Amino acid sequence: MREIYVKLRNDITFGKFKPGEHLSEKFLAQEYGVSRASIREIIRQLATQGYLTIEPNRGAAVSKLSLEDIDIIYNILVRCESYATALFTNRGDHAGIKKLESLEKRMQTKEVKSQYTVWLQLNDQFHEQIYKNCGSNIVSNLIDHTRLRIYRFRAVETSPDIINLYNSQHNKILEAIFDGNGGRAEKLMSNHLETARKHRFEVFRKFNEIL
Repeated sequence: MREIYVKLRNDITFGKFKPGEHLSEKFLAQEYGVSRASIREIIRQLATQGYLTIEPNRGAAVSKLSLEDIDIIYNILVRCESYATALFTNRGDHAGIKKLESLEKRMQTKEVKSQYTVWLQLNDQFHEQIYKNCGSNIVSNLIDHTRLRIYRFRAVETSPDIINLYNSQHNKILEAIFDGNGGRAEKLMSNHLETARKHRFEVFRKFNEIL
């Protein structure tokens, strides 16, 4: 059942099912090849976690997020991920830093910057390399769960100037990590995520009706 739970959660996260879309037990049981009893339990879990909303007499629907919800989630992410950056830096994981350096260099290339979807994948890997190796499963899992809540909104309008700005910020973060300055790395990551939050929040205003 865990496998089906993860699959349905990911299908919601990555946009197979849209915000506000109703998902009946019968449909989901057929879609994933399990019993309605199993689907009912999975729906209950996902509703508890905020992915689905149980509507009286209508069943489950993919949860919508208000702009306020998204703003709150991003604020949580800023605080948690910047803290994870300090933890990662203070660990002095040389192999991990090398991987981070490799990702940062690839994101700076002209070829990658011209393909936003490729850049976005590398950007995700850059951030994951930091928080998933921060030395705390509690922090890492919290960030993972928080990111999943807004993952379907991360691919927003951007421009070469925005990508160059983010790359510049990544470079400064990496320099602080390389120097072993956890406090500076934490502050730089916080500033970087705050920049991304403001940029995305302005874009979200344009399509609030589909959140």
